[in-house]
Formats: sequence, C-alpha cells, structure tokens
Amino acid sequence: MQFELSDEQLEFQKSLRRMISDRSPVKSVREVVKTEAGWDEGLWQQFAEQAGLPALLVPEEYDGAGATLVEVMIAMEEIGRGIVPSPFFATTAFGVVPILTFGSEAQKQELLPSIAAGEITVTTALTEPSGNWGPDGVEMVAAGSGDSVTLTGTKSFVIDGHTADKIIVVAKSGDQYGLYIVDGDASGLTRTKQTTLDLTRPMATLEFAGVSATALGEPGSWDRVSHVLDVAATLLAAEMVGAMEASMTMAVEYAKVRNQFSRAIGSFQGIKHRLSEMAVEVDTARAATWYAAYAGAEGLDDFPTAALVAKATAAAGFAFTASWTVQVHGGIGFTWDHDAQLYYRKAKSTELLLGSTTDTWLELADRLGV
Repeated sequence: MQFELSDEQLEFQKSLRRMISDRSPVKSVREVVKTEAGWDEGLWQQFAEQAGLPALLVPEEYDGAGATLVEVMIAMEEIGRGIVPSPFFATTAFGVVPILTFGSEAQKQELLPSIAAGEITVTTALTEPSGNWGPDGVEMVAAGSGDSVTLTGTKSFVIDGHTADKIIVVAKSGDQYGLYIVDGDASGLTRTKQTTLDLTRPMATLEFAGVSATALGEPGSWDRVSHVLDVAATLLAAEMVGAMEASMTMAVEYAKVRNQFSRAIGSFQGIKHRLSEMAVEVDTARAATWYAAYAGAEGLDDFPTAALVAKATAAAGFAFTASWTVQVHGGIGFTWDHDAQLYYRKAKSTELLLGSTTDTWLELADRLGV
C-alpha cells in the first residue's frame, strides 16, 4: 500500500502550516493559555472561515466540506506541530462524530451546519472522578427518556468543557449507555476549569444537578462510545505525530549549534543516537497513524485495532522524543521561556488521555482475543 498525500491534500497541509506559523507561533501560546477560554477565539474563526476546519468531517448536505478522516488527520498534525490551543479536536472527534453517527436527522440539521460554520463548539463528557475512560468508569445514570431526560452527577477531564456550547454526556440507561445533549448554559450545570499539565488543552469538571438533556439517538452497547473513542484516538495520534516531529526538529537544530569542548554536541555519539531514535519514532508513529486514518476513511474492518495501535505507538514515541528534547537542551529545556517544556507537558498529558498507553495495549489485546 502506498501512503502518499494527493496534490490537494499537500496544498491544504502547506496552507494550514503557513496560517498557523503566521497567526499562532509557538511563542504566543504562553499568552493564549492564560486567557479564560484557553484558546484564541479569533484564530478559531479564521480556521473556520479561511481553512474550513470545523466543516471537514461534516457532509455537504449539512453545509460541510464532506472530507474524510485523512484530511482531519492532516489538520491535527499541523495543530500538533504548532501546539495550537484550539477546540478543533473536541468539536470534531467528540462533537461531529457522535452527532453524525447517532443523531436523528432533525438533530443533524440543527447542529451540524452551525458546527461547520464555526458558530458553536461541542465536546463529550465521558470520564468521571475515577479517570477511567472505559465502561466501568461511567456511573452517571440518565433519568427519563427521549426529550425528557435529567442528569445528575460529576464529569471530569472534559476537554473544553468550560467553553463548549453543546455537551454530549455519556450516561447509563438501564444496562446500556446513552449519549445526551446538554446546553452549555443549562440550568443546574456548573462548569469549573481545571489546571492540568498540558496548558494547551483546557479541561473542566462539570457538575450536573438535575440538568435537562435530550437523547442523541437510542441507548445501546458500549460499542457506540468505543467507535467515538477510536476516531478520537486516531486524531490524537495525528496531533502527537506533528508535535513529535516539531520537538525532534527543535532538538536537531539545537544540537547543531550548541558547542562543548569546541565541538557541536550533535557530533557526540550519545546525542546522535538519541536523535536517530527520535526519527525512527516519528516515522513509526506516522505510518501507524496514517494507516488508521485511511482505515477509518475507508470503513475497513480493522479500523478499531488500527486506531489503538496508532494511539499507543504515537504516545510512547512522543514521550520518548519530548523527554530527550529537553535533555538535549540541558537546563534551559526545563524553563518556562523555552518551547521544549511545552511539548514535554503535552507528551506526558496526552500519554494518559483516552487511557494510558498500557491500558491501550491491553484493550488492543482484548479486541484481538489475545
């Protein structure tokens, strides 16, 4: 199988990289993360109006671009490369995907055009204080059915949960799992922004006290939620690939100019080997991620396993690369003013998002019947 981007995809990649470089250089990230939203609303509108990012996965009949998971993967790589604080990941993986997959026609007509236009952001509230991303971690129970549902309980680590206009909540309905839509300003909902290691991915704790909600399709097995998580894992892997490559490049460039004992440190065997290993990790993670995106776009049967392989491979590679980037830079790599620590923060945080790397491999083993 040949993994090559088309001319149109390459042009999309170049234009988005140029936009991010001009509009959101890494040096500006430190200021953006200090804002209440945690992301640049002006940049988000530019993403929507000029690059059409929130419209990518939305079908054309709902005013979207009708693109595939491969195009979204390209966008996530570039966002990861620039560690851009943005609601794109949550709105796409945890908004468009569940609405498109499980929503009624009326719900699609109501929500998808607004998402595509960048007018509203969406996220999914799944995990609870236990931090478990699996079915055993969901304890919230939905009372009622259809348009008369109320939710009570706590959801934790909700990506962009403090700013999202719509929140899709995962809750138990009998012995099944339901997805329920809640307005961000709903009565009885309290949203508290959390301070996490990765400042570029804002999260929140949501407290539900009899909050009114509307069912997104009919309750079903955990497989419904698992599909959403597989798409999210693929896009998260793409983000890590972009960030990993940027981190590696940073280390390589520094190793060329930093001298010790009248020699560039990049000429030392211990440094050369680590940089070479970084390149192997980037290529391995990219191959796994591109295949997962392709499998998802084509609806292949092995997409669920490919998604887990991509996420686990990218997480391990990113953790290695970001850690050694800091080491190559020495003491300055740990400082707030240096970009290396931003990538390290993201690597350690993303390694646990959607479940730890160990949990991901164990889930893969279960799916393969090992």
